[in-house]
Amino acid sequence: MLCIRCICSRNIQTGSLKEMKKENASLYWTVALFLALSTICVTAEKLYRPYDVEDGIAVEADDKCEVAYRQCKAKNYHLSASPGLLVPNTKIGEVYGTADYTLSFDITPTGTINDYGSILHFTTDNNCCNFGQRSPGIWFFKDNTRMHVRIGDSTDGNWGIDTDALPLNVRTKITLECKGKNVKLTVGAKVYTATQPTYRFAGNLVVYASDPWHPAAKAVISNLRYKILPAAEVNEAVTSQRHYMSNLQDEEMNVAEKENMDN
Repeated sequence: MLCIRCICSRNIQTGSLKEMKKENASLYWTVALFLALSTICVTAEKLYRPYDVEDGIAVEADDKCEVAYRQCKAKNYHLSASPGLLVPNTKIGEVYGTADYTLSFDITPTGTINDYGSILHFTTDNNCCNFGQRSPGIWFFKDNTRMHVRIGDSTDGNWGIDTDALPLNVRTKITLECKGKNVKLTVGAKVYTATQPTYRFAGNLVVYASDPWHPAAKAVISNLRYKILPAAEVNEAVTSQRHYMSNLQDEEMNVAEKENMDN
């Protein structure tokens, strides 16, 4: 839905503000606020788009313009029901992924297999290793519960982090945080960090638990969350427009002081 406030604010000429201020101070500050927010809204309209979400994943999200006016509240994708025991070729939903995100879930390994065991796989269309095909993908290594976490970027679709072995029959909390070049993977009490070589994929992704290209890991997962973090461009726009409003207030105070001195 198009944001009416954005249209109105973009059609107002900044040069008319001084005349408006003299005639109607309340209207002046209302218009100034709309002007300050318009850049944020335009940025949000470019970065966020409507979502087609299927198969049990629900979206907590505001209208894309409201995202800007609420300082880009993060979107959260939640599973309405836990995937539970992993089964091969099980699609659990679709998301629109952004480069910055947080993925978290609980996992209880119940055994090992003689192959890479698929846990979760966010992909554009296939297994590996084009840009976006592992955004991310998570497996257990062969005959082990070490995690093979592939995040991928523009130069290496299979880039990622490997972990130590998880304990069998014990639930472990997993959190993957990707923001800018900083990547942090928390496995229980242990934290792994890495610097992303380039940039991550953003776009439509299919989510599997587990994927069609590997046998399923022997594990149970629950409490799966995928959170889109506020885009850096919109955060910058928010900061810029805060400065703009602050400068407007300073200018108003200076004008008021000068008028008092003249009187």
